[in-house]
Amino acid sequence: GIVSIMTLTVLAYERYIRVVHAKVIDFSWSWRAITYIWLYSLAWTGAPLLGWNRYTLEIHGLGCSVDWKSKDPNDTSFVLLFFLGCLVAPVGIMTYCYGHILYAVRMTVQVIRLLKYEKKVAKMCFLMISTFLICWMPYAVVSLLITYGHSNLVTPTVAIIPSFFAKSSTAYNPVIYIFMNRKV
Repeated sequence: GIVSIMTLTVLAYERYIRVVHAKVIDFSWSWRAITYIWLYSLAWTGAPLLGWNRYTLEIHGLGCSVDWKSKDPNDTSFVLLFFLGCLVAPVGIMTYCYGHILYAVRMTVQVIRLLKYEKKVAKMCFLMISTFLICWMPYAVVSLLITYGHSNLVTPTVAIIPSFFAKSSTAYNPVIYIFMNRKV
C-alpha cells in the first residue's frame, strides 16, 4: 500500500513538473524516484520490526498489520505519524499537484494536442488515485477506530471487508491502464 500511494504521489509530481513547469523528467530522475519510494516504504514497514509498534494479526485473523489497538504512547505515535506520512501528506501532495495541473490546463490553450494527451494522462492518474483512496479509506477508518479505543464497533466480519478491499487495490491499476491507454 505504501509503495502504491507513494508511486501515485511521484506520478502526480512528475505530471505537475511536466505540465505546469514544462520540464521533462529524465531516466535517472525516474530511477532515483523509484529508489526513494522503496526506501521510504521500507522505512515505514521496517519500523515495527525495530520496535516502533509491531506486527500482529488483524481482527479477522487472516492477515497481519501494525498493532492498531495498542495504547502505548510509542505505538500510538507510530500510528499517527504513519497516517500523516503515508496517507495525509501523499494525498495533500497529489491534491496540490493536480490542482495546479487543472489550473494550468484551463489557462493554457496553446498546444491543444499535447494538452489533450496530458489531460487524458491526468484523468487516468486521477482515476488511479481515486480508486486507491476508495480501496484504502475504509481500512484507514477501521484502523483508526481500533487505535483510538472503538474496537467494540469493529467485529471480525466488519474488519475483513475493508482489509481485503484495501489489499486488492494493486489489481485495479493494470485494469485502468488497459482501458485508458491504447499503447498498453
